[in-house]
Amino acid sequence: MVYECCGEKFEVEKEFKKHIRSRYWHRINYSTNAKVLLNRDEVFNIIKNPKLIFGISNLIIPIDGKKAILYLPFKRIRTGTILKRAIIGDLEGPKLDFDMLEYKFNSDKLIYDISFRLKRLNEDQTEVYILSSMSVNIGILGRILPGEVIKALQNIVTPEILVEKLVNNIKSL
Repeated sequence: MVYECCGEKFEVEKEFKKHIRSRYWHRINYSTNAKVLLNRDEVFNIIKNPKLIFGISNLIIPIDGKKAILYLPFKRIRTGTILKRAIIGDLEGPKLDFDMLEYKFNSDKLIYDISFRLKRLNEDQTEVYILSSMSVNIGILGRILPGEVIKALQNIVTPEILVEKLVNNIKSL
């Protein structure tokens, strides 16, 4: 299994654990692009509305002007359960920075940065570039027990999962 963190790839779990022990904050990045059969203005109107763009992802749900809920998946699906695991944090954005529209979800130990860039391909087609990064503070316990960090990463919404959900939902509109 290949591990990736802080812009580095690790082929061996032992090396990855050594990297985890080296610092408190770690960063995972992911980006992709997708062609959408909508004009640029329509796509821009979708991504500038946080309730629409994140509501369709069903991962980060804005609850008021500043707060949002990040839903975390369960390890096992249990029939009849209605309880959900979640993190509440601040949602900043949309913020226009040159040619990118940016959002930031920030809780105490977890930060997601999500950026969108649009490119008009023709009158009815737009290419959407989505860049996402997750910064996480593993704390002292994570540095002592790096194996637990690896297990926790399997139960968290990685930037890849977030971006793929956003792409699939934008394409479906």
